[in-house]
Amino acid sequence: MKTYIIAEVGPNHNGSLSLALKYVDLLSKSGADAVKFQLAKPHKVYSLDAFKAKYQKKNDGKRSIIEMSKKNQLSYSDHIKISKYAKRKGIDYLCSAFDIQSLKFLVKTIGVKYIKIPSGEVFDINMLKYLSKIRKKIFLSTGMLENKDLKKVLKVLNTNFKKKIIILYCISSYPAKPHQINFSRLDDFKKMGYETGFSDHTVSQNASLAALTLGARVIEKHVTINKKLKGPDHKFSLSLKDFNKFVLNLREMEKIISNKEKKKFDMNTQEIIKVSRKSIVSSRLIKKNSKIVLSDLEYKRPGTGISPLEVKNVIGKIARVNISENRVIKLNMIKKSN
Repeated sequence: MKTYIIAEVGPNHNGSLSLALKYVDLLSKSGADAVKFQLAKPHKVYSLDAFKAKYQKKNDGKRSIIEMSKKNQLSYSDHIKISKYAKRKGIDYLCSAFDIQSLKFLVKTIGVKYIKIPSGEVFDINMLKYLSKIRKKIFLSTGMLENKDLKKVLKVLNTNFKKKIIILYCISSYPAKPHQINFSRLDDFKKMGYETGFSDHTVSQNASLAALTLGARVIEKHVTINKKLKGPDHKFSLSLKDFNKFVLNLREMEKIISNKEKKKFDMNTQEIIKVSRKSIVSSRLIKKNSKIVLSDLEYKRPGTGISPLEVKNVIGKIARVNISENRVIKLNMIKKSN
């Protein structure tokens, strides 16, 4: 099964439609399956008591969390343009909603292909109840969910009918450190009967590659056009150049692990087998009608004759023809003794 790779732009367009469209254009050539954005009505998301996380203060400066969110938003009409442009470019448009109004817009107006529930929205009961009635595949991020709460969220989502949900393992730390990763949770999700994925907040590629080998079918990774831009997510995102390499590495890993069920050697290996393995070879002239004994035989390349593992089936046989010294012995050269 092909891994679904999501290029997470998030707010890295910095509120610019032209920059957002440029991301779509460039990422459509990367080999990723989807480019993902974020959408919110800040006054619907943040109370007057809301505050920034430490990484946001460090990466975004002194403006308030509501000011930061407003500066990094695109309008609903902008998102319609982006989704249409993505379709023309052959890459899926995805978007995380952070309020019920924005979620309904993505579902009803844009008709987004898949729903992504970000880690921070997993307790928004209004959104969960709305999604319980929607027949779309859901990517559920678990950066802020312990298993006991995850089961509660899944129960709400599945209230009306069993959903197609892929549970994304995630560490909601920006950036996430390697020692924080605990991929045993992927097994927990599988035991619950769900497919798994990984929303990767590390700064390297290794965690996603490891997740792929452990069965993750969706990989999400943040990407930026310039890591030096002002904004909360740029610094822990991959550059476009590194993201392109990231996709190539994931696709190569797909090929490596997809061969685990293949038992037969491929054409190239079969050629090397013929060149490099050994066969039963005549150590001296074996005359026609003479009985073959062990001292008549030795083992040499190429591997185009009888395997040395079958030497017991050759000893005691009769030579049909004269077999010259140092020649590969073939089955048609020997016969059973009378």
